[in-house]
Amino acid sequence: MKLFVFLCFSQALLCAFVCGHHGGPHDDDHDHDGHHHNNETDAMPMVTEAMFNFGSKIYYHLIDVQPYDNLLVSQLNIAKAFALLSLGAKSKTLSEIHEGIGFNKSSISEEMIHKGFQQFINFIKHPKSGLELDSITTLFIDSKPNLRKKFLDDAQKYYRSDVMPINFAEKSEALEQINSYMEKKTNGKIKDLLDNLDPMTDMVITGTKYFKGSWEHAFNVNDTREEDFHVDENTVVKVPMMSRRGEYLTGYIPEAGCTVVEVPYKGNTSAYFFLPEMGKLNDAEKAFQNSGDIVFKVLKPRDIILSIPKFSISHEIDLKKELECLGIKEVFSDQADLSGITGDSRLKVSKAVHKAMLEVDEEGTEADADAIGKSKLGHEQHITFDRPFIFSIYNKEKSFDIFSGRLINPTK
Repeated sequence: MKLFVFLCFSQALLCAFVCGHHGGPHDDDHDHDGHHHNNETDAMPMVTEAMFNFGSKIYYHLIDVQPYDNLLVSQLNIAKAFALLSLGAKSKTLSEIHEGIGFNKSSISEEMIHKGFQQFINFIKHPKSGLELDSITTLFIDSKPNLRKKFLDDAQKYYRSDVMPINFAEKSEALEQINSYMEKKTNGKIKDLLDNLDPMTDMVITGTKYFKGSWEHAFNVNDTREEDFHVDENTVVKVPMMSRRGEYLTGYIPEAGCTVVEVPYKGNTSAYFFLPEMGKLNDAEKAFQNSGDIVFKVLKPRDIILSIPKFSISHEIDLKKELECLGIKEVFSDQADLSGITGDSRLKVSKAVHKAMLEVDEEGTEADADAIGKSKLGHEQHITFDRPFIFSIYNKEKSFDIFSGRLINPTK
């Protein structure tokens, strides 16, 4: 049996896993952690902290292997997808997933990990969270596999997973059904999630994550102008540059050699834009790796003119390749133990892909931006993101990244 998992994200984030047959029996004993007497209220902070550390590990690994590329990562959805998969994992396969995500078995039990994700999903779905952020996992299941009831029950309980019956014997019809379902779930953003199904596929897990951020103060579309963006010392491209005069939290980080500006969304979530000196983006990233807590120490309210490109970015990551480098190996091998899903010891993840897409434009919750032509605030500092920069969208209430990345060339 194969299970296809694809991770992708835009205003929607899709994820899916691909699992295949392998030989070799496994002990059928369930060796998951026992129940610890943790306070349930502690579960979500421990999960969000693990996701933050996991995201940092992925990000800094990727900048080493892709030093000159645009990058966009939703560590939240990668961690959530593999945590869901761990419901059916055992033995070393289970411990590698948990340790790879960043959970220490001595401080958190398996049950609390899943409760933490449950609390996290409940938080982002709550109307009072102020977030237009949703996360839905769907299992497309053929009638043939003998799926464990506990796995299905726990997937629905902790991750709110939907279960959709499908006939994988008719591959073309199954492909069309999955793609149509995902197109509907993402409001047409993702039209062709899968281009084919392996003949051995009997189950597909997809996850959709929808995020829509509205600026607390919109950029006026009439102030957007075509301007130069300096990719490097020898390459200049034209971009639509959004501009707005107003008060923002900003500062200079000497350790990273860059300026940071916080641009708030409605709902206790903000975008942070980091502008390194020309040619110093990699140096700035390494400085953040060594001391990530330096950001909030420098932020102060200042009246500035802020100019940021209006851009669209997409990025695809081969998770199998990259996660193996980070220690999550066995789940992709013939030694994988995912027998908690079906009872079949021949199940493994043969493919995992993360594809992220993001659009940044002028839209906000208030159309009250001052026209740039007015001299209302006097001699403001003009901060222009006209060269490669780093960005992060971060929820301050619960301390988690919705995604992070860097823009090196906005035309790619």
